[in-house]
Amino acid sequence: MLARKAPKNGSAGAAAPVEGRDNISNLPDGVLQHILSFLPAQDVVRTCVLAKSWRHMWESTTVLRFVWGGMNEPESMIPEFVDHLLRLRIRGCTPLDTCEFRLLGYHEIDMTRINFWIRIALQCKVRVLELMCWGIPPLDDHPIFISQYLKKLQLAGLSDDEMPSRLLDFSCCPNLEDLKIVDCYLGCALLISSQSLKRLTIENGSFGPDCRMPICAPNLVSLWLEVSNGMIPSLQRMPSLLAAYVNIDSDVDCIDSDDDDDDGDDDEDNQSILLQGLSDVQNLVLKSFWTEMIIFRRDLKFCSSFNKLKSLLINEYWCEPPDFSALACLLKLSPVLEKLTLQLYSEGPEHEVEIKLSCKPLEMSAAISQHLKTVEVKCQVYDERVRNVLTFLSKLDILWFQII
Repeated sequence: MLARKAPKNGSAGAAAPVEGRDNISNLPDGVLQHILSFLPAQDVVRTCVLAKSWRHMWESTTVLRFVWGGMNEPESMIPEFVDHLLRLRIRGCTPLDTCEFRLLGYHEIDMTRINFWIRIALQCKVRVLELMCWGIPPLDDHPIFISQYLKKLQLAGLSDDEMPSRLLDFSCCPNLEDLKIVDCYLGCALLISSQSLKRLTIENGSFGPDCRMPICAPNLVSLWLEVSNGMIPSLQRMPSLLAAYVNIDSDVDCIDSDDDDDDGDDDEDNQSILLQGLSDVQNLVLKSFWTEMIIFRRDLKFCSSFNKLKSLLINEYWCEPPDFSALACLLKLSPVLEKLTLQLYSEGPEHEVEIKLSCKPLEMSAAISQHLKTVEVKCQVYDERVRNVLTFLSKLDILWFQII
């Protein structure tokens, strides 16, 4: 047996490098594809010049991210690049897992082209589609989301008042489960409708000033609804709802200063707008920053009860003296409530003062849940307003015992 020659450089145990390959190329294809999934599509295609093993790697990537705004290429070249790359995906019959279009303020783009891109992505059986169009003209007025494969959709920056009226009707997407809408004007949409939707998030949503949009998603398990402007949407019943966050920061549904009728009996044919749709929820956050806003309070008259509600967080809107009637009514309608959190005059998430309260089920008032175990008050300053709330709770035999 021939004796092995000792390496000229390095220790005897050092492994010889693989000729013509780099450390990254030695990684499994699955890991390489995962790395490519974080890059813009332009950079993914550029990897074909790294080495022979990378030459065709970009053709099989399951994630495409088309981004412009801050890119090196002239903007006039990008639409043609997107056209060509998507056509190659159709010819290659390669399914897409995720496709992202991040279009930042490119006003000269043809909207017919964007519709074409979306249709191609859907034909590629894309499961996750993200469309962010800040500063882009409106989409054409016809449904574009038609797919039996689409499971998650994110829309952001659709701020023009000419949004297609049925853009958010997902009757042709039978497997859509996640919908996220961020910084969009929804005033022209007729409704949000989906039988399959499980998670709905609307952040900084701006709705129309004259028409109340219904949200019909009977199989929803999670809802995040922020209304920053316009009329509050109406919620259809959601019997599977586990958690809901509702934050109303719009003054459109506030009481007119010249209107002495605070009951709003003529509004919406005396039907619930929000609360009845939330009546099956288990964990609920309710916030409003307009004390004149009447929707929550009038809804209490038409809401039967929250028979599944175990955790409730509310802000100062519900704690208005002198009788604290809104808070009292809400507690009465929550027969199995276990945890109550009052976030008073503090936006959070950090609070200067936290007050723990003690509950004694055998001594508590019959007007509140006998299952109530935890009550907390979180505020910025311990002042007279907070003391008034504590005084009201003490009448229900809920006594404070610790200030942090």
